[in-house]
Amino acid sequence: FMPVKSMLGTDLITKSKFREKKAVVINCPFTGEPVCLVPSIRPDFSIIHVQRVDMEGNVQIDGIVGEDGELAKAGKKTIVLAEEIVDVELTRTNPQATVIPGIYVDYVVECPWGSYPMQVYNYYDLDLEHIRMYYTQCKTEEGWQKYLDEYILSVENHMGFLKKIGIERLLKLRARKPFGY
Repeated sequence: FMPVKSMLGTDLITKSKFREKKAVVINCPFTGEPVCLVPSIRPDFSIIHVQRVDMEGNVQIDGIVGEDGELAKAGKKTIVLAEEIVDVELTRTNPQATVIPGIYVDYVVECPWGSYPMQVYNYYDLDLEHIRMYYTQCKTEEGWQKYLDEYILSVENHMGFLKKIGIERLLKLRARKPFGY
């Protein structure tokens, strides 16, 4: 469970359709102040995208790790999408870079440019132009449908999507080491 104060004084507890015992208010054992307890999240599966993973599922993340470690441990099954699958020997020679051990990973998928149009540190920068286009276009249902038709439904798979974006555009986004983006 997790204690949260943000739900106190709101209708989320009193009028929301929480199932019984999904949100409980108690007095904090340390301060005596009211605090709301909510159950931990246990998704059927967690999907994370990282820089590198080996075939045993050992994940290496460059830069900010964020919540990926917790997410990998939370899911009943964890799927790791990676920019590249590397040899196990590489992860063994640099064990301090392994932030999620393979014991928490169920499936490994090599997925280059898998975070596009967002960025992956040391691999590519974000495509701000595409993000702005998406944001502007998807303000309406018709715009969203147009984006869906053009970039998702009209392509067979992720590689088809990347071809639609264009190799020249993607190459301009490649990271310049040692800067990371």
